[in-house]
Amino acid sequence: MPTPYPAPVWKSVRACGDAVEISLARSGVLLTMGGEPTFVPVAPTGAEWQTAALGPTKLAYARKLARELIRTAFPGSVVLETSGKHYPGEPLPRWALLIQRRADKQPVWRDVTRLRADTEPGTHTVADTKKFLAALATALAVDATHSLPFAEPDQPAEVIGYVLPLDHSTGTWITDDWTPALGAGPLPLFPGESPAGLRLPLGELGEKNLRLALTAEIRTGTLTLFIPPLLLSSYLALLVAIEGVLVAQKLRDVVLAGYAPPADPKLPTVGLASDPGVLEINVSPCDTWADYDLQLTQLYAAAASCGLCARKLQFNGREVGTGGGAHLVFGGPVGLLSPFFAFPALLPSAIRYFQHHPALSFAFTGAYLGPSSQAPRIDESTYEALYELEIACAGAENFGRPQNLALFDLLFRDLLMDRSGNTHRAEISVDKLWNPFAPNGRLGLVEFRAFETHPAAPVQSAVALFIRAILARLAADPFKTPFIRWAGELHDRFFLPAFVWEDLAKICADLKAHDIPFDPDWLRAPWEFRFPKLGEFALALTPPADPEKPEAEKPKPVPFTVEFRQALEAWPLLGESPNAGTVSRSVDSSLDRIEARLSDAKVLESGLLLVNGLPCEFRPTSDGGAACGIRYRAFYLTPSLQPHVPVHAPLLLEWVDRETLVVVAAARWHVWNPTNAQYPAAPADDSEAAARRAERWQPWPHTVGQSRFVPKIDFPPEGKYTLDLRRYPAQAR
Repeated sequence: MPTPYPAPVWKSVRACGDAVEISLARSGVLLTMGGEPTFVPVAPTGAEWQTAALGPTKLAYARKLARELIRTAFPGSVVLETSGKHYPGEPLPRWALLIQRRADKQPVWRDVTRLRADTEPGTHTVADTKKFLAALATALAVDATHSLPFAEPDQPAEVIGYVLPLDHSTGTWITDDWTPALGAGPLPLFPGESPAGLRLPLGELGEKNLRLALTAEIRTGTLTLFIPPLLLSSYLALLVAIEGVLVAQKLRDVVLAGYAPPADPKLPTVGLASDPGVLEINVSPCDTWADYDLQLTQLYAAAASCGLCARKLQFNGREVGTGGGAHLVFGGPVGLLSPFFAFPALLPSAIRYFQHHPALSFAFTGAYLGPSSQAPRIDESTYEALYELEIACAGAENFGRPQNLALFDLLFRDLLMDRSGNTHRAEISVDKLWNPFAPNGRLGLVEFRAFETHPAAPVQSAVALFIRAILARLAADPFKTPFIRWAGELHDRFFLPAFVWEDLAKICADLKAHDIPFDPDWLRAPWEFRFPKLGEFALALTPPADPEKPEAEKPKPVPFTVEFRQALEAWPLLGESPNAGTVSRSVDSSLDRIEARLSDAKVLESGLLLVNGLPCEFRPTSDGGAACGIRYRAFYLTPSLQPHVPVHAPLLLEWVDRETLVVVAAARWHVWNPTNAQYPAAPADDSEAAARRAERWQPWPHTVGQSRFVPKIDFPPEGKYTLDLRRYPAQAR
């Protein structure tokens, strides 16, 4: 995708990045940043690219992308396949690939072509596993006779690989004889599909036996090596020995699996993870935005060369994000040096600032937002959250030193969460700050989750810079303004693109006041992507002639537009219902919202907008225009809220002259195509998607010139900005 930033503009963006780093340095803040962009194939098919985490092609894409990233961005890296996330109901952890490199630029692995870059069946044999382990034992100066064969429990006589007990102690590799405890083999593995290294009968070993081991097995014809848990120096030394044996034996297309060493800044890592519907990339933590931008540019380029992209095309032609997260993560060089600990006011300031600016919650997130989404705002969870957070923020700012990090974490853990108590599903998540209940959660990280991957790397990078700039501003000048009780105005107003833009502009003005020159126009591209234009009325208003000067020249018509854009809609969570012998909860995705925006609010004196015969109530915008929302039922789903309400689409949009009550311009907006016919498939490419989008805006001359009766309707406190068609009797269309 081409960049929306010409070279002079991008030069200004980079200058802003420099200003952000200067601000952080002036405050003494060491702030690392990372993220989790997600990708799908250009033409995704199958459940693995819709809702499922695993599938037949995702691992092949991941291996190919890892190979390309090493070739183009991280030479000298290695790929380790390991266990990823494990969720309830899933029998095994999901896989994850780790691209590991050394911070000192020394190679971890010299020839990446020796590692598998696809999932095709290999040609290795069990003899290769035995030969490899014997040579490795010699290279490590351990007794090769301690290697033992193993087999699947349902075929105990068919050897599929060998295991070598192995550890590194006081600078020496050591092994162990398992024969007295387990016999000469073949050792029976535990049943399962995991690598053999996770299914060894370690429970039958004696107390003094070594329990670490390296396995070599054949999986779909591929030599797969499983590395035991080791410290970093031992791990790196073992990789050197393994590659040396592979070179000597001329082996290629090998898979390295097993345990990664403990996280260490000396071994920066990029992760590729299997996530529902997407391939998730966990970028390496970066010290500066410039480093982040470079890594993101390299990632997008490598993904494109592998047939991956960061967007999906819906059946009706709308271009959307991948549906996976693209969360932004901030922290310090190591957990204990996190700026959120060094500057106790930083996290409370961020919480308050995001609560004051709903655009940060809604402008960059995915289609599914609101209270039951992956990243609900703090004032979308429980009614008492703001009140309790006020106390927690004040407590954090008054923390003494040395800090009790677990207590600092607990101040927010039970407040920054969704309605079910899930601490990961929060707009600002402290799940990895200093979790006293999970050692792998003590990383000093704060995750900002209301962000979705943008199709263009420069746009994704500019948005990340925007958030880093906000944190730099908050570190320099903590934000202590009390929370705003938005109530119904939160969704009613800030689900509309015009008011989201106003809020973004306010943030940029605040940054400029703190010597960070972030131009709001740099956010125009993500705003346009989030709120695509649907259509418009291009009209003209003729001012009345001056009755006292009949000889004067007639006033010239003044052009104005009524522009329609996609707005936002939260999908409410429904109650439990039966599902395949159990119960589940679904969301009501039948609702939609669009925005109508006037370029000049003065035209409301002479005209009004009817939607399905009902009048809209426009609210002024800061640029002299006006905007309103239109909420309607786009589809009929069961179950859903308000099941008695019919479908309102297509929407009949009419601009009516106030004096004559005659329709001046009209169009129909279709959620689907005008014929309601099923699309045979998702759009094959961008041009077909654009054609489908265009046909959904249908000029409607049939009602132009007709007279209209304008009913008087009420706008409730929760709906001053938005006309909700569900509240009123259906009108003729």
